[in-house]
Amino acid sequence: MQSSLVVKPRDVPIEVLKAEALSRRLAGHHYMKKEVNQKAKNLRAGLNGEESLDFILSFIQDDSCRILHNLRIRDYSEYFQIDNLILSPKFILINEVKNIAGTVMYDTFGQAIRISKNGEEENLGNHIEQVNLQHLRLLNWMRQYNFPAIPIEKLVIYSSSSTIIKNPGNNKTVDKTVIHKEELLTKISELSKKHKSAVFSEEHLNQLSAHLIDAHTPKKIDIMENFSVDRKELLCGVFCPGCGALPMARIKGGWICPKCQLKSKNAHIPALQHYNLLFGNKINNREAREFLKVDSSHVIKRIFRKEAFESTGNTTKRVYCLPFY
Repeated sequence: MQSSLVVKPRDVPIEVLKAEALSRRLAGHHYMKKEVNQKAKNLRAGLNGEESLDFILSFIQDDSCRILHNLRIRDYSEYFQIDNLILSPKFILINEVKNIAGTVMYDTFGQAIRISKNGEEENLGNHIEQVNLQHLRLLNWMRQYNFPAIPIEKLVIYSSSSTIIKNPGNNKTVDKTVIHKEELLTKISELSKKHKSAVFSEEHLNQLSAHLIDAHTPKKIDIMENFSVDRKELLCGVFCPGCGALPMARIKGGWICPKCQLKSKNAHIPALQHYNLLFGNKINNREAREFLKVDSSHVIKRIFRKEAFESTGNTTKRVYCLPFY
């Protein structure tokens, strides 16, 4: 569910898609398979956690608010990221979303420690200092562009209601900052009562929203280089959309699965999307033949002509532009 207050919708970060594409294209015995799988799983879990907030946010009644998802903007030093930002005339609220299962204990310094069922502890970092730094950097960014001073609040939000949050040291900052997503509307109401006077006009809110959206820069990542994977190590071919077998065979203008006999006219599209994510949006006939496991250059020409992909160059030097990402 999307709220009418959302001025920057949530998109699927390209890093998630690239990790999932690489995971799909690595054989089960590949030495990086487990690590890539875990990376893809963690990134998708984080996104799912952020998406689970949408239902709660859709109940915000204040039409003057603006909601922005997945911001990545640059300050004086480098880029910083905010999962969810709520702009209101009275205050700004930074929401850092965590999708962590099990039990999480906060120590007196605000450090988060996950405790497994067998009692093992895992340091998850200092979530309190993480949002404090986001606060500082957003504040500096706003000063850079001469926006009026406005209170900035922040929350660490656990997206799973089954997560057990412990604060044995009764750290007041943890009590005030760390919540389950079900508490978000109550927190927003409390903050609205705390900050009684409007600081931003509607024009200010529109200007800040537009400026943040313009400043947003998606993260660029070479997933192959990050995991030191060579393209020769990838599984090539078209996956069967039914049983997942690889590769499908190109027969009479379509694809057929040798395992389950499923027929498809466009099973090559997900494969070309994988290529786009892993190698970029430029592809020539030879590269397409190798990746789709097709012998004929004429078949590739017909596929690309049917999809109406833009191209540059002539004959053997023709390069096609993949339009997916």
